[in-house]
Parts: sequence; C-alpha cells; structure tokens
Amino acid sequence: MDSSKLEKYNTMRSRHLGNSIRELVNECGFTSKEVATYLEVGEDQLEKIYQSRSIDMEKLLKLSKLLQHNFFIHYLDNEVIGSLFEHYVKDLAPQVSYLIRELEAKDDQLAQLRALTETQRKIIEILETREFLEKSTIDG
Repeated sequence: MDSSKLEKYNTMRSRHLGNSIRELVNECGFTSKEVATYLEVGEDQLEKIYQSRSIDMEKLLKLSKLLQHNFFIHYLDNEVIGSLFEHYVKDLAPQVSYLIRELEAKDDQLAQLRALTETQRKIIEILETREFLEKSTIDG
C-alpha cells in the first residue's frame, strides 16, 4: 500500500465511521437515494448510519463492497494488526537483510563500473586527441 493510501486509511480509521462512509459516498459520486436503495433502507435510515459510530455488520459489508473500501479496519487497532503479521515479519527478516546486503553490494559494483566507464571515456578522448594532433602534424 503506498504512503498516500496508508495515510488516508489511518485518517479514516481515527475518524467517526459514519462520517468516513459519507465522505467516500460523496467521493464516489453516489446519491443518498442510490446508497439507500443498495442497502435496502430509507434515506432517513441512511442519515442515521452516517451519524453512527458503529454500524450493523451486514450493512457495513455491503458498504465496503459498494465503495470498495474495508470499513472493518475501523474496528481494529494497530497492535492487533501488527500481531496478526508479526510471524511473517520474523520469518522474512533474514531474507530482507540478505536482500539489503545484496543491494548494497550491487550499488558498490555499479559505482565501480561508473568510475571505470568514466576512466575509459577519458582514455578514448586522450587517444582521439593524440591521433588528431599526430594527423595534423603529418598533414601540416
């Protein structure tokens, strides 16, 4: 998840759930009537949803599908999410360390190749200049 999406996710998690839903409904361009029909509720009931801090799971699932957003994240905190993935992080840590070392080695190799290329360019320039001067002296 890129940083702007992550930032938006965290912002929405910390906000009132109903307000977050209303905001996404507006961003997606749905009318209140369309959303109410989709949820099989009246527009007055939809307004109550917008004002609620918690929402019926079935309606929340429907809204998540309609708006293509996981609203269930509002019910989790960072510690719970972190603990869910902690074993993956531990398992992958050695591989990540290895890849970081490999990347650093490749960066070093690339720097050496750039230096070599620059040196070769200078040698070619010197040889071309020498050839030109020798030719000029012979022709002249």
